[in-house]
Amino acid sequence: MKKYGLGLIFSLAIIFNLYGQQIKPKGKFLQDSMAIGEPVEYSLSIRYPAEFQVLMPDSLYDYAPFEYTSKQYFPTKTDSTQSFDSVVYTLTSFEIEKIQKIKLPVFIIQGNDSTAVFAKSDSIYLEEQIQVVSDSLKMKTDAIITKLDKDFNYPYLIAFLIVLGIVILLVILFFGKRLRKKYQIWKLNKRHKKFRETFNEKLSSVGDMPVEKIEKLLYTWKKHAEFISKSPYAKLTSKEINQMQQNEELYKNLKLIDRTIYSSKGRQNATEAFQFLLNYADIIVEERIKAITDGK
Repeated sequence: MKKYGLGLIFSLAIIFNLYGQQIKPKGKFLQDSMAIGEPVEYSLSIRYPAEFQVLMPDSLYDYAPFEYTSKQYFPTKTDSTQSFDSVVYTLTSFEIEKIQKIKLPVFIIQGNDSTAVFAKSDSIYLEEQIQVVSDSLKMKTDAIITKLDKDFNYPYLIAFLIVLGIVILLVILFFGKRLRKKYQIWKLNKRHKKFRETFNEKLSSVGDMPVEKIEKLLYTWKKHAEFISKSPYAKLTSKEINQMQQNEELYKNLKLIDRTIYSSKGRQNATEAFQFLLNYADIIVEERIKAITDGK
């Protein structure tokens, strides 16, 4: 059995190595320059073997130094051997570097694992909006000049810094743990709210989704559940998730989605099943917040 497992791992490695040269994402900005805070469009496309499953970055991905605004996804084009996906992202940046770069990945899904393949880095030029003041300007010669006292009260500054340091130390000693908990909970709620909005938008079209999109939607939910619970949802099957959670209603809805993916049956109930998963994510968040509050 151990030999078979090693053989499977070795085979997967060969497959990814063979296709690694074929799967080359292309990413580029659709304009040469931008202003601070101005929306810019970035195109990401990928051509890959038709039997592969590929995911593109969504709103939860870190686009630093840019910030995600929206995206326009184009339907997958597939022939007998290859598929083609493309997305146009709308990004903004409030950084002040003259040249700003980004490279985005696509994720090749193999079972419960995924491999990131990055497009080449592309850059965009930041235009200056404030004109440089001309050196030809002359100063007024009739201004009144007042001599300023150059002495500085360093003892007061040192005393102030000492008092400030003591106050900060006391705050850390007495409130540091509580503040860290509040920050963790705030960050968790912010991430979950963003996920909820994005996931809920897709529920209305579940009935018309191809099987591949339904499987991607389930994987997105598992990845979010893994993040908010610190449990390996994305690596578990429906049966293993049930063994971990011991929730029959959750198991029933996961099986319904599995049946839709693998047999295309029960599609009419898939929307309700995904709605249950979205609501169950709220329960996972509440449990995680309670654990943080209890110091676990």
